[in-house]
Amino acid sequence: MATSMCVTPSFFACQNSGAPDTDTMTRRSELALTALLFLLPCVAVLERCVADGSLFALHPALNALAMLVCLPSALQAMLLRKGETDHAKRVWLTKLHLLLNVAAGVLVAAAGAAAFVTKRGNDQQHLATPHSWAALVTGMFFALNVFQGLLLTFEGETANWQWKDETHALTGVLVYVGGVATMLYGLHTSDWGAKNFSPERQFQLTVLVIAAHVTLLGKSLVLQRR
Repeated sequence: MATSMCVTPSFFACQNSGAPDTDTMTRRSELALTALLFLLPCVAVLERCVADGSLFALHPALNALAMLVCLPSALQAMLLRKGETDHAKRVWLTKLHLLLNVAAGVLVAAAGAAAFVTKRGNDQQHLATPHSWAALVTGMFFALNVFQGLLLTFEGETANWQWKDETHALTGVLVYVGGVATMLYGLHTSDWGAKNFSPERQFQLTVLVIAAHVTLLGKSLVLQRR
């Protein structure tokens, strides 16, 4: 009887050890919810871009991929790195962060080129709206922030993937928020936005985008205070 009483708890202990950790399940649920909040407006914009089929439609499509896929994923990589203890995984997450930021920069540049070519073909004036100027300014600060990150990584004889700079992080978040605000402003004020989305749908997309960023940036602030 004594042996039986000893074996039974051990069996359940083994069973519980194989069960998913509660914290892990919670993190996965939060990650899935955040991803859904970003992907829903992104898919909605891409669907209208495909339906439009014009050259200018590449502008909102590429911006949506940059602002709603690449950049939030880059920030998420840094949030995951903050709780990671394995050195190799931390380095991999940092490299992923850089890759996603570079991809976002390429997409935004291509989006700007699509708008430039379209306006040139229609004999329209360039940089004639607040949206255009805001995009130019945020793009310049984004490029400078990426350049700073590259300098901090490769300034030594060997690459340093473990540096920490609060100014770089804060500037990156502010530029990112500015870019998203510029995108939403363009959605509400551009002819393309008015043509492809009703005011109700524009409002719904704006709410989803804001909710997604509040969720992601809120998580970032919580981790920053730890």
